[in-house]
Amino acid sequence: MLGLSGGSTPKPIYEQLGKEDIDWSKVFIFLVDERYIEPNDEHSNQKLVRETLLKSAAVPEVNIIFPDITLPLADCVNDYTTRIKEMIDTQGYLPDIVTLGLGEDGHIASLFPPVSDEALSDKHFVLHTQTDQFDVKDRITLALNVIAASQNHIFFLKGDEKKRVWEEMMKSEEDDKRWPAKRVLESEATTVVTLW
Repeated sequence: MLGLSGGSTPKPIYEQLGKEDIDWSKVFIFLVDERYIEPNDEHSNQKLVRETLLKSAAVPEVNIIFPDITLPLADCVNDYTTRIKEMIDTQGYLPDIVTLGLGEDGHIASLFPPVSDEALSDKHFVLHTQTDQFDVKDRITLALNVIAASQNHIFFLKGDEKKRVWEEMMKSEEDDKRWPAKRVLESEATTVVTLW
């Protein structure tokens, strides 16, 4: 089970991964977060994954779990929660790998600081978040505990600004409400891939 994040940094990584000699029939793909927009929109993570990884990787459509944005937002969140939980229950374990980036404000997935108490709790598996920082305000994202509970995490970081933010976070004494990546870094199974 592979949870993918969006952004420009992982694009070539997903393209290359899709060409690897893997039995894709045994792989399940889902999104760590998504913008509440049409799946063919340029800002859609679904579009990114379909045009990179899934362009070459023959993952069965039944193994691809993306938010259904044709549903009203609350129903979309509930439906996505149900389908991801079903995938986990069917496989009998938590996701194997979750990929993440780090925003210039310190956000991961669509968990924007200050991260809400609900996003930090076990109350929700998937939730709706909002931001005024980007063109697409409404987001769907896994809760932080769900992200942190995955078996492995990979951060993809590129550029001087991401380096600055990462170093600021590592020096900061503020907790995961300000720096949600800190919760993920508590896991020993975290890899940070840097291009700077």
